[in-house]
Amino acid sequence: MKTRSMHSSLMINYVWFTIIFALICYLVYSAMYGARDEYMNRTLPLVEADNLVREHWEDIPYETVASFGGNVQVLDENNRVVFTRGRTDAEYPKSYTEEELLSLFYVSSGSVYYSIAPQFTKTGEKYHLLVAIPGGMIIKESRMVRTDREQTEYFVKLIVTGLVVFAAAFSLILWLYSWITARKITLPLQAVSNRLVEVSEEEQGEHLQIKANKELMEIQLNFNRMTSRLKKAHEDKRRLENDRTRMLMDISHDLKTPVTTIQGYAEVLRLGLEQDDLQRKKYAGHIHRKALFIGALVNDLLELTKLENASFSFERVKGDLAEICRTEAADLYDSFERKGIHLDITIPDKPVLFHFHEGLIRRIIHNLLANALKYNTHGAHASLTLEERTEGLLLTVGDDGPGISADLLETVFDPFVRGDRARRNDGGSGLGLSIVKGAVEKHNGVVWVNRKAKGTLISIYFPF
Repeated sequence: MKTRSMHSSLMINYVWFTIIFALICYLVYSAMYGARDEYMNRTLPLVEADNLVREHWEDIPYETVASFGGNVQVLDENNRVVFTRGRTDAEYPKSYTEEELLSLFYVSSGSVYYSIAPQFTKTGEKYHLLVAIPGGMIIKESRMVRTDREQTEYFVKLIVTGLVVFAAAFSLILWLYSWITARKITLPLQAVSNRLVEVSEEEQGEHLQIKANKELMEIQLNFNRMTSRLKKAHEDKRRLENDRTRMLMDISHDLKTPVTTIQGYAEVLRLGLEQDDLQRKKYAGHIHRKALFIGALVNDLLELTKLENASFSFERVKGDLAEICRTEAADLYDSFERKGIHLDITIPDKPVLFHFHEGLIRRIIHNLLANALKYNTHGAHASLTLEERTEGLLLTVGDDGPGISADLLETVFDPFVRGDRARRNDGGSGLGLSIVKGAVEKHNGVVWVNRKAKGTLISIYFPF
């Protein structure tokens, strides 16, 4: 489909606008001119002397003349004023000579309008009715009612010349105005189009910087917002791809060592190279522990995948969160005692009612306590605290151990991030805090690490 340029479209629109505007002006002018003629046709007869002559002077309709500030006078045969009606504050002669009377009509008399008509009485006496209206209310016009051929040709030529000059000037102004207007629109749109090409080719580029009208500036603002979001989405996508690659490498690393160990001990048992039953049980124990580690890692991966799935849904029930904290702390209390770590539990005595998924809440508390148990040594102190706030619950698990290094604070809740970068096989999957974060967010909560605390202090806030 062939499309017009902005310049051509604007010119066509302006031409149509001019035509319509001229038509409207013509219709309005015709209506007003017709109304004017109608008004004049009604009014002029009321100020012409021929139409005002009456047998009895008292019957002369002088009201319209008076409304224009004029005066009606009756003159006798000697041109003396014998009767007057209308404005009396103006100064009018009491009599006229023949020369003065003729001068009113043939000599310039300023802006005063005069009209005169004869009047005869039944007795044969002759009078004149003189109408005078000052102030330029009514003027006399001279019109050419017949023209010869030379005059006609001159007027036609004059009209044609005027039309040609007008058409040329109008066309030039129309082209120039539409060109300027089109540039104000097309240049910003061209800039937007160029940036769209860059965005479609995944080039970052710069934000739009155009000067235009308000509407186009709004387009620029929204476009820059869109490109910023696309840029962020592109960066997030690249980060997720890097995280996925790193995760696969970490999974491979975490599985490689226990699988290699299992293969080695299984091969020894298969070939019967063990020395006695005690060594056989020892090798079987190694295989069992590595298998448990692999099973736990696979379970954690499945749990994390389920939490990161947006379509994952679960049913919440109203329960006592304080009781959940007590039971989870009791399950690990002996482990803390054996390792020589003091566990301080601060939980309200009364029930703390909250809508939650029991399995996920238990997993949150267990993972946090398990981390405190794993990364602390004899003589350390750990704590579990539950507080009721005005609009939610605050759950805190902390210890006074070595804490989390500053370079890991930003990524501590990412998968496979551990307190040591050496990737030692310490029995942990590196998914504990990632699962905690996912489970907390499923309850519309937030989790964070207190940077100013001594040791490690992880806080969770659940809104009601």
